[in-house]
Amino acid sequence: MPTIPWKSILLAVILLILGVVGLTIGSLLKVGILDSPDWLDKGTPLLILGALCFIPGSYHVALAYYAYQEYEGYSFSHIPDLDD
Repeated sequence: MPTIPWKSILLAVILLILGVVGLTIGSLLKVGILDSPDWLDKGTPLLILGALCFIPGSYHVALAYYAYQEYEGYSFSHIPDLDD
């Protein structure tokens, strides 16, 4: 069994959390539920950054989950290790 890349999984969880927060706040700004300051363009930048964080974060968290549950075809060796 390969070693578990804890740093990579932690980074993926952080990206997932930042992505969810960015998408949520960006969406709330876009539909007008939250007031946006003048320098913020109605949530579009937060939607873009949130999506850029959410997509790889959710993919790698799901990959780590499936490897932890030992689903066939999934392994921790598929997650890039930051120590290498």
